[in-house]
Amino acid sequence: MPFSDIKQPSADYRGAKTFRLGSDLAVVIWDLPPVSPTSTRPALTMAKPPVPLVSVTLALADGQQRTLWAMRTTRVSMPAVIATERDGNVVPVSIEPASNLPPLDMEQLFLELAPDARIRFLNVLLTTWRSAFKIAGDPYFCLIIEDALNALAPLPRPARITCELGRGRYLIETTINAEFDDKLSIYVVGSASVSQLRPKAIVRRRMRGAWQTCHFIAEMPSLSPPFQLVLLSKNGAAIRQLSEREAQCPSLTRWWADNRDAVELRELLVQHLATWPNGGPATAIDLQIRAPLKERHVQRAAQQPSGQVDLALALSDSLLVGGWYHDPSSMLAGIDYLQADGKAVPLDGNIYEFPGWAQTQADKSKTDVTGFVARLPLDQPLGPLLQPRFQMRFASGAVKSLIPPPQPFEPVLQRNQILRAVPPQHAIDDAFRTILAPTLREVEQRLGKTVEVKRTRDYGLAQQAPLVSIVIPLYKVLDFLRFQLSGMATDPWLMANAELVFVLDSPEIQDETEHLLGGLHLLHGFPMRLVVMNRNGGYARACNTGARMARGSLLVMLNSDVVPCEPGWVQTLIEPVMSGALGAVGPRLIFEDRSLQHAGLYFGRDQRGIWLNHHFHKGMPSNYLPAQLARTVPGVTGACLVTSRDIYDSVGGFTEDYIIGDYEDSDLCLKIRRAGFEIGYEPAACLYHFERQSIRRSQDYMRGVASQYNSWLHTQRWDDDIAALMARDERPPSNPEPASSDDSTLEWTNA
Repeated sequence: MPFSDIKQPSADYRGAKTFRLGSDLAVVIWDLPPVSPTSTRPALTMAKPPVPLVSVTLALADGQQRTLWAMRTTRVSMPAVIATERDGNVVPVSIEPASNLPPLDMEQLFLELAPDARIRFLNVLLTTWRSAFKIAGDPYFCLIIEDALNALAPLPRPARITCELGRGRYLIETTINAEFDDKLSIYVVGSASVSQLRPKAIVRRRMRGAWQTCHFIAEMPSLSPPFQLVLLSKNGAAIRQLSEREAQCPSLTRWWADNRDAVELRELLVQHLATWPNGGPATAIDLQIRAPLKERHVQRAAQQPSGQVDLALALSDSLLVGGWYHDPSSMLAGIDYLQADGKAVPLDGNIYEFPGWAQTQADKSKTDVTGFVARLPLDQPLGPLLQPRFQMRFASGAVKSLIPPPQPFEPVLQRNQILRAVPPQHAIDDAFRTILAPTLREVEQRLGKTVEVKRTRDYGLAQQAPLVSIVIPLYKVLDFLRFQLSGMATDPWLMANAELVFVLDSPEIQDETEHLLGGLHLLHGFPMRLVVMNRNGGYARACNTGARMARGSLLVMLNSDVVPCEPGWVQTLIEPVMSGALGAVGPRLIFEDRSLQHAGLYFGRDQRGIWLNHHFHKGMPSNYLPAQLARTVPGVTGACLVTSRDIYDSVGGFTEDYIIGDYEDSDLCLKIRRAGFEIGYEPAACLYHFERQSIRRSQDYMRGVASQYNSWLHTQRWDDDIAALMARDERPPSNPEPASSDDSTLEWTNA
């Protein structure tokens, strides 16, 4: 501090004095008597106290105390009294209008204050008093603050604009004392205003003697240097002069490419860009892809630990990490995530390990290793950070850096990465419950928010709503549409009472689909609607979208690879739903060779206790006698499911958090059951089902882990309901006895 060079006598404030602090703001100053204990708290009383009235008591350099009260003044003098409760001191003071008062001499005041009190008073001026009186734009108050800064630092250190991040957003660099912590409050002091920045600040650990380089991001729409910056920390204050308008680097892209080693600062920028409303996240992703960090892993050695992180997805509230390590000599102490502030966070809090192997690129040799996947909760989101950093920590205290390759940011690609994190044979409850399931749930929710209707096109829809809407999701495969539509167009009842709602879940084949449906409509005249989604969102979202777009009071959810055997099937299936006997009903489905594919669903546990969906009599001949019984069943397949719109809407349609397309149908049936309705199987309605022809062509569907996750999630949600439902059936589900072999005399019975 420069005050040691100022030779002025101490001011005497034992008789209270009043000074001007702002255009209509006054400050009353009074020194407590030397004999007063340090706990004494004087009070300023007036006939009509102003609001607000704020005060602060500060330590003087000689060990005594000084109290300052700030208040707005009126046009007339305001008499007041200062009193202390313990020693009975009473001091009268007259508070004149601010314009009649002498200015507060900040240099003299700071000379009298103890060093810590100077910083405290500056903090009070910039925070409490500025806010309480709403005087950030008061020119007189700004001059007072400038005087205070000049008294504290006549020759402030410089601050520079490193680069402009966007309109009104700047990356600023300066130096601060090594004792400062990272929690900085930053204020901009100009001749016309005093404002607080809301920056994210980071202290880089490059030492310059007792100084450290500090970068922070500032949003200043009207940047008009010169002005001063005040960086307040619990450890002190730093005053910096920003005088130049021009940035050191012409663009953020250039800066990013030139500063690959500034990893902490790059992570700060990613987090900040993620908060921009227009294009910020995309900018952060583009920068990381253009100039990524160099990948790092620890090579395998005979007796040394080795390892790699190849999965590191930064999600909204957690970080999902996966990889492997090899520790032949038990020298590895752990693997840590490195935060932007340099703090190392161990991954051992929520981790699942499994046996695996790693292969070298050079000789293609394989080594048994320990695979792992971990989920680390985060206090704040990392934004679209594609390369979080990690380290291997050894028992000796040494560390080695681990940096994964750039990670995917698109929800579908992230989902696929998660599904590859654990081999199918090790995808068990320990992996799903606290690690994979929460991350898959978040990614699916994010995916759902990006899915919307891109376009609709109608082909001959009647103005009056039909009785039945047949909803058919389409994904890549259009091979069966000609056969499916021909089978329905030869049914006069359907032509008169139904509409088709096709939902295209793969918009890349929109032109091909519109051309095909247009030709089929010209050929058959069947009323149709095509709904084109903007992206692939999965079976459940496609079906729910189709149901919203449908106009019928009865819904037939039909797969694109299901073809009617003969007319009349819809009439047969809707009858028990319309009568209220059933909440949903499904038909007999057969393969191309006329063997049974579906005669109702039932549930059976596997060796892990997971409920799996099974089809009654699958693989038996189409005329297999037990499959000719119309009956209630635990569930029916979504390949062809009939229900009413009211029931479908009341239970929320298909649940959308299953992966791609599996278990949504049984989930829907269980929801309908929980609502108080039974599920029926009707063998008199028969259709061909060319099972999973479309999903087999989906590169996104990892049959192993995706299906295991869906069955696990299904079990978590419905375990008690399924157990009670299956216990109700006293006969083996694989071979129920028929009531009669004559289809014409069948009645609904419980299977």
